[in-house]
Amino acid sequence: MARYFLLLLLLVTLTFTYKSGIISFPIEEIEIISSDKKYNEKKLSKYIDSIYGKDLLLSNIDMIQKNIISDEWISDVEVIKSFPSKLSIRIIQHEPLAVYNNQIMSKSGILIRSSINLGNLPVVVDKQKRPILAYDILSSTLDGLKKINLVVKKIEIYHSLIKIYTTSIILISDKTNFKKNIQRLVPSFSDLKNTYGKKITSIDMRYSNGFAIK
Repeated sequence: MARYFLLLLLLVTLTFTYKSGIISFPIEEIEIISSDKKYNEKKLSKYIDSIYGKDLLLSNIDMIQKNIISDEWISDVEVIKSFPSKLSIRIIQHEPLAVYNNQIMSKSGILIRSSINLGNLPVVVDKQKRPILAYDILSSTLDGLKKINLVVKKIEIYHSLIKIYTTSIILISDKTNFKKNIQRLVPSFSDLKNTYGKKITSIDMRYSNGFAIK
């Protein structure tokens, strides 16, 4: 009984001491862990500066995550308290997949408004402005053409037509049978190359009984 009383007394003493300000845990070190920095560094630095000196114990992790993840490039944030004075912030960013109608489409299908030049990303021109469908078309195209070593440069999506520009060949398909057409092309591509060689400039996949080659 005496043991529990002493523990309770210690707890009350520590609580009183902490609340009175005699003991505190001011944040003196903030570690940012990030493999890349496409996010707004200036805005993040300003927010991080505002955290210094605040009490580590009372810091609201959820609020810190919410403020940091407000940047479009950031998909997730992990915040770890290390007593007595350190805060570690691990930033996970969206990975760019393509340029979609002047926005960046991430590998998870999220659209990001960005003016950053990301180099040789495929370009998707979607006349219908249906990003979910465009993401599905893009993913199927990249997965399929990777198997036959065709690099996708640009995809144009119209009402009923899809054009795929690779580094060497243009592929044409109707939208309805697009996935089926890609699946038909992949196992046939090697034979087409052997037959037509370097003469192939375009393959029209809109024919159910074969392909139109130019």
